[in-house]
Amino acid sequence: MSTFPNIKPFGKQAVLLEWPNEISLSTHKEVMGYKKTIDSNYHSMIIETVPAYCSLAVYLNDKTTPADFITALQAQRIYDERTQKAQKIIQIPVCYDAEFGWDLPKMADTLGLSIDDIILKHTALEYPVYFLGFLPGFPYLGGLDSRIAFPRKATPRQEVIEGSVGIAGSQTGIYTVNSPGGWNIIGRSPLLFFDVTQTAPCLLAPGDRVRFYSISRKHFEDIKTEVATKTYKVRTEVRDV
Repeated sequence: MSTFPNIKPFGKQAVLLEWPNEISLSTHKEVMGYKKTIDSNYHSMIIETVPAYCSLAVYLNDKTTPADFITALQAQRIYDERTQKAQKIIQIPVCYDAEFGWDLPKMADTLGLSIDDIILKHTALEYPVYFLGFLPGFPYLGGLDSRIAFPRKATPRQEVIEGSVGIAGSQTGIYTVNSPGGWNIIGRSPLLFFDVTQTAPCLLAPGDRVRFYSISRKHFEDIKTEVATKTYKVRTEVRDV
């Protein structure tokens, strides 16, 4: 059963829907359900909706006040539980070689695992994309195996290279552009995750699912060349839900 979220003004021209402060698939389902409902039924009142782990920001057009929108939404008090008719699973190649997996040795030593164990556990699961943030198109992915959870670095690096795959606490994610960052870097993908020249600039979207798979250093360079020449086709699967 759905829980009607707390809703409040969020600045002068937006509102924020808030759920209990937790990271869970059930909360994510409700956030995405409300996003779909608002995008479909209130499009004349809004500019965009932006989901997070347990909240949904709704940015309003200049003809709609936060009070008007809150009144309209509270009057309906329903949402579309069918967040998606189909779910997209994106296969992400990652090279976990020492050149790219900067923090794998320390993680392995601290966790009492081998580097191969960490890689196997990281590639064994399917990760839901909860939301994009921090950097353009940076995906926050849920479902990390608790055995390879690792605290964020106390002192961030001055630069992390785009495509780097990291772990911070119980989350895993992908740096989409070069940036300072405090996540523990375990590998790098040759894919392009943010491209302003594309109609949809972000490769991933909230509601998608990600599956990582390990590639060799040579395969990394081969794919990177194909990406640069726009001949690489990202491996995806569409699943009915």
